[in-house]
Amino acid sequence: MEPWVVAFGAALVEFWWVAPAAAGAGAAGVIGVRRSRSTKARRLGVTAAKLELQQARNEAAGARASARVAQAEVARIEAERGAGRATGADVHAARRAFEAAQRARTAAVAHIRVARARIGVERSAVPARGTDPVHLPVSRTMAAHDAIAARWIQYETDAARRIAFPAMSDARVPTTGEFLRLDAEARRLRPASPRARITAEQYAAYRRSVDHLQRAFDVAEQEAWRLAGQRPADAPPPPPSLAQRWSVVATEAISRSAEGLARAAESAASALDAHRGRAEPSERDASDRVRRPVWPVPGRTDRSDRTDDTRRTDDTRRSNDTGGTDRPGRTDRPDRDARPQ
Repeated sequence: MEPWVVAFGAALVEFWWVAPAAAGAGAAGVIGVRRSRSTKARRLGVTAAKLELQQARNEAAGARASARVAQAEVARIEAERGAGRATGADVHAARRAFEAAQRARTAAVAHIRVARARIGVERSAVPARGTDPVHLPVSRTMAAHDAIAARWIQYETDAARRIAFPAMSDARVPTTGEFLRLDAEARRLRPASPRARITAEQYAAYRRSVDHLQRAFDVAEQEAWRLAGQRPADAPPPPPSLAQRWSVVATEAISRSAEGLARAAESAASALDAHRGRAEPSERDASDRVRRPVWPVPGRTDRSDRTDDTRRTDDTRRSNDTGGTDRPGRTDRPDRDARPQ
């Protein structure tokens, strides 16, 4: 037998386990990669929400810095005006810029709150492992995009709606033009398929674009119905006028004042009842001592005893005057000194 055959057989006997191990490692790697992709796809919404929160924090930091700079600018312009090197218009413009910076800072802080709330929502909406890909975040966002497109297509394909609401097809209307611009942006950011591999940044941009598109379509629809002299059934009510808002505020203030007065009256009545409850036992005892009858009357018994004594004294005097016969009130009884025989 050839030596190389012997050597090959010895190597095969010695290293037979290499091929199965390599196959197992490859299979484990493939399974791990697939599971990792599945986990990333399921948690893509949470990752995008965290990214949006970081961006909101960065924007808030920039807005705070801009507000501090605007405040310092107001102080500088006021000092310049005191020195005669600035006018009142400059101070007014600086103050308006400072107010705008403050509003931007408030909006940035509100954006942070929204991003935090969205993280909680996305965490609660994470689908379980092995669920239908339709429930993945990318699929849900694409479905929302398709729903908006379907609503707009109804105004394009329905002849009656197209005649009744021409503003929905007229790009010269500002609201419709804004909707068409955002629709083109959303289509550009839309993934090729729900299973397409996209990063969290790409998904966050696409989801944000779809949100803006939804709001733009609602505004455009309301404007089209307003121009047509009608109002959609699911449209929100028009904002109240300034007089109506002040009327509502005054009514709420009056109702709150009445409620406060009623609560104060109830508290005072409760305190008065409690005070009367504590005072009633002592007053009841005093009235019982005054009204309780005393029997026998102390003076009446003494007076009757004195009357009996007086009567006996008078009878004794009368008997002495008559010779001691028939003493009234005298009883026959044996002599104490008499002894029995």
